[in-house]
Amino acid sequence: MRRRHPALAVAALIVALAAAACGSGGNSAKSHSSPGFAECDTKPTTCNTTPTKPGGTLVLAIEKTIQNWNTADSDGNSFETGQVLSGVTPTPFYVAPDTSVQWNRDLLSAEPTVTSTSPLTVVYRLRPEAKWDDGTPISAKDFAYFWHSNNGKDCPECTSAGTTGYDVISAVVGSDGDKTVTITFDKSFPDWKSLFAGLYPAHVAAKAGDLGTPAGLKAAFDAFKTDLPAWTGGPYKITGYDKDVSVTLAPNSTWYGTAKPTLEKVIFKIIEDQAQQLPALRNKEIQALISQPNGDMVNQIKGMAGVNFNLSKGLSWEHVDLNTANKWLRDIPLRQAIFTAIDRKSIIDKTIGTFFPGAAPLNSHNFVPSLPGYKDVVTPTGQGSGSVDKAKKILTDAGYTITDGKLFTSGKEQVPPLRFRFTTGNQLRQQSAELIQAELRPLGIDVKIDPTSKLSSTLSTGDFDMIIYAWLTSPFLSGAVDLWGSKGGANYGRYSNPQADALLSQAAQTLDAAKANDLWNQADEIMTKEAYNLPLFQKPVFLAVYADYGNIRNNATAAGPTYNIGEWGLKA
Repeated sequence: MRRRHPALAVAALIVALAAAACGSGGNSAKSHSSPGFAECDTKPTTCNTTPTKPGGTLVLAIEKTIQNWNTADSDGNSFETGQVLSGVTPTPFYVAPDTSVQWNRDLLSAEPTVTSTSPLTVVYRLRPEAKWDDGTPISAKDFAYFWHSNNGKDCPECTSAGTTGYDVISAVVGSDGDKTVTITFDKSFPDWKSLFAGLYPAHVAAKAGDLGTPAGLKAAFDAFKTDLPAWTGGPYKITGYDKDVSVTLAPNSTWYGTAKPTLEKVIFKIIEDQAQQLPALRNKEIQALISQPNGDMVNQIKGMAGVNFNLSKGLSWEHVDLNTANKWLRDIPLRQAIFTAIDRKSIIDKTIGTFFPGAAPLNSHNFVPSLPGYKDVVTPTGQGSGSVDKAKKILTDAGYTITDGKLFTSGKEQVPPLRFRFTTGNQLRQQSAELIQAELRPLGIDVKIDPTSKLSSTLSTGDFDMIIYAWLTSPFLSGAVDLWGSKGGANYGRYSNPQADALLSQAAQTLDAAKANDLWNQADEIMTKEAYNLPLFQKPVFLAVYADYGNIRNNATAAGPTYNIGEWGLKA
């Protein structure tokens, strides 16, 4: 399962806005495309563009169940839920397949503008036609509700996936019949375009609670978690949900956007076991999949007649986290030794390297190599090198001993088994877990592999000692505060360092991209030395779809291929 980063509620972290216009690192790997998707390597935002005809159903496989329906919630903030709701919840900005940030011309009548930098003031102008499907205008009220629910102050008990950005807004004011939205900030916030992604209807929220009180806001926030959305502000509307099986969407008859959906239905079919996805695609029970690939999957799909596929190195990166709330893992030397013994190159060679040339260790938590600001902060620490001797020295220098294949602290306590968790059915992660299990055995560390079918709740409750999953990134760096900050909503391993917190906070308010990048890297160096999160590699992002369908293309960012779901259709 890939986690979306809370800074966007539909996306995550990585490159400063100034850098977004400089390159398209999301599609830098130019191998592994079928002839039908060959243009996607050089024209990622326009490949497979075609006129469509009315009718047809597209069934798309997703790998994980829907934890809840509120993508602003720490549990609901998942890639799969974001894909399902991308045609339902409107957003002012989206990230295109070339990683550029685009304003939504269906929702907005003009590109949002900064009208003042002191204080920072941003004005959004909504299209007069933009409305929820019951006829209620999409308005400043929806922006205000989103702000109050996610700023960490007005609703302290709302379990927001991320408060960064919302916590420095001082006012959200509507004018022109609430179709002009003016946002005023207390502090500078360069990543303001990352905010208000995936709006929810304030008038529906108001039915669940008084939006002027903390209790009412929480009631509304929680209602959006549990209640199947009977509303929409996008091109599609949810018309059916079979729990843990499928979600069915049909066109929104009141859709105000330019492109009208031509498909009769889009069905998201939940198939957690990757082994079942391939027969389903071959038998046309599904017409598309966006799974995390493995070698067998890629090779089999290559041989399927009429199926186009694209495999891209995107802004998604695999990592191993340690839970610093664990009594034993609070100790920095133990964490450093664990990460030093892990051999990233070996893991790559035996997993994604078998089908994805060019895969290499990632050495930053905030940037990928093709983007400005990238700095190797991992290699100097020796982490990820697979050096058992160096790992043992770290332990012995800290007073640990290894006796009869067991690890003991300086106080003669045996370090108990560590639970290593990954998402059920993910073959590559199971392989990685088994490799790490073997790599840590010489240190006297017993790793117990324990798959989970509910990654969101496993993370949010801290129900792990070690865990492997991926962050999906976007052109916004401020979300790093939520990932690595002591109070971050997505800091699931409870890492905390006051010096790093200060640097992160400063970086999130720095308008100069070069200065901000330096601050992000300074904070990253601190965290890396303290061994909380070990980046493994940029993940290959995979899309396979029958050639009958047009305007669907890989988007190796957190927005995913559903960023333009309203344009999908059968080729005319």
